[in-house]
Amino acid sequence: MNLDINVLRLFVSQAFAVYFLLTVIPLKEPQNKNTMTIIVGAVVITLANALLINFVSMMFYVRFYVLTLTIPYIILFSYFSLHKGAKFIFALLSVQVIGNVSILNGLLAAYLYYGDNHPLIDTLARVITYIIFLPLLYKYLRPTYLKMAETLNNGWWVLNAALVLTYALAYYILFIPDAIFHRPTYFIHAYLAMILSLLIYVIIFLLFSEIQLKMTVQQDKVHLSTRVRSLTAESAAITTIAYKDALTGVHNRYALFQNMYQRIEKKQPFLVVFTDLDDLKTINDNYDHSEGDLYLKQYAFALQNTIGDQGIVYRIAGDEFICLITHDFSQFDVEHFRTTVAKEILIDMPFLGMSIGTSRFPDDAQNPDDLIRIADKAMYVEKKAKKTNA
Repeated sequence: MNLDINVLRLFVSQAFAVYFLLTVIPLKEPQNKNTMTIIVGAVVITLANALLINFVSMMFYVRFYVLTLTIPYIILFSYFSLHKGAKFIFALLSVQVIGNVSILNGLLAAYLYYGDNHPLIDTLARVITYIIFLPLLYKYLRPTYLKMAETLNNGWWVLNAALVLTYALAYYILFIPDAIFHRPTYFIHAYLAMILSLLIYVIIFLLFSEIQLKMTVQQDKVHLSTRVRSLTAESAAITTIAYKDALTGVHNRYALFQNMYQRIEKKQPFLVVFTDLDDLKTINDNYDHSEGDLYLKQYAFALQNTIGDQGIVYRIAGDEFICLITHDFSQFDVEHFRTTVAKEILIDMPFLGMSIGTSRFPDDAQNPDDLIRIADKAMYVEKKAKKTNA
């Protein structure tokens, strides 16, 4: 009967151990099939050890269960485990730490109740211990191990060495030279060894949490930096849209007023050259509107090439452009400007000319509206004269 209870204790303990291992250790695909294979293999291993208990001796099993139980589990799980080597060993040793605590609690309960080995009391204490550890397994051990396995590549053997030492120490205290029932004062030593094992885990997990936190902060910084660059690029694109003319690519009237206000505030002189294309309607009537758009683009291009580094070209409406001359404008010659622009236009259509009017800051006016109005009026006078002479 006692042997039957020993076997029952073996099967109950191994059922929990296998469940814990399957929970912590991720398996290769197909997971369901591999899980069933492991369960069948675990039953075979447990049956083999039960036979040893029944037909050899309980003491033989205790002495050699590392060879008959632990190593077969390592071989079985390592074959189907997603992680290999030190990462896998760490997961297995992690569950073994919980197993050692349950064994110690079972042995202590049996000693306190019976003064010696009592498989039934031992089994009940082990089951209670496994149940207590179950929420900790799901909340801390499993998620932390999975994150560690994904994040860390080095240092696993150092962690395993610490766990192996605590495992060997616990085994030595519990079973060598005799079972701990015959030297009960060593229960204190055994629990100190278990506390050491658990303390190692707490330290490992706390350090990893700190590392992960720093990595997360660094990733957030990188993400934020990337986002800032993206927003900067978007802002630049929006600025380009807001201050550029969509058809010709030169600056628009908003950019013109912004520049003029800035220069007036700083009292920096400049010349406003107001230009208007002559007979653009004729171009649109004789050619299609796409050709008319090309005419405007070429005109804007010619204006920019003509003034070069002396200023900036703005399209303020339809065929009206303003060149803001900010350098060397005292020598500006309207006719030379007109001739150069005509030479710069490279299209198959005839260039029908342009009308020009100018104004100066600060000589002619003190604000953008008046400066543009004066230049526009001068341009209109020239255009009217052309029509009168035509």
